[in-house]
Amino acid sequence: MRLPVWLKLVLLMLFATALQASLAPHLRIGGVQPDLNKVVLIAIAVNTSAHSATACGFLAGWLMGTVVGMSVGSYLVSRMVLGASLGLLELRVFRHNPIVLILSALAGSMLCEAVFFLFSPQQDAGRWVVQATGESVYNLLFVLPVAAWVRRMIPPGPELVYAS
Repeated sequence: MRLPVWLKLVLLMLFATALQASLAPHLRIGGVQPDLNKVVLIAIAVNTSAHSATACGFLAGWLMGTVVGMSVGSYLVSRMVLGASLGLLELRVFRHNPIVLILSALAGSMLCEAVFFLFSPQQDAGRWVVQATGESVYNLLFVLPVAAWVRRMIPPGPELVYAS
């Protein structure tokens, strides 16, 4: 039985959020932990259209806001901006080059964190910048294998566009 693409994307986001809630705290290094929900969203966004990536960003933000229990709107907006911005790369950039993927993940993570900060300001901005930068760099360890895994799970078809 073949699952529809939208169901695969929903299941991927649910799986990523479950991993984030259960596994990420155990991967903490120097006070920084990866954001696996964001890593999977980045992998989906660089492998799908802007519309699909934005919808997955909405789902990712809603799931993370629900798990964390606060700032749901900030998570929604920041993850939707991340999905939309990386999804729009299909118009101008060949996104499947590993270097482009790494630069997209780094820039996308920082953009997501900056938008989150705009909607949910933190008391100690300096500490927040260090945490956000550390998390973005830590996410780079996971983005290449996760993107390869996502690309294998969601092969190109009429619903998704891989060509740039």
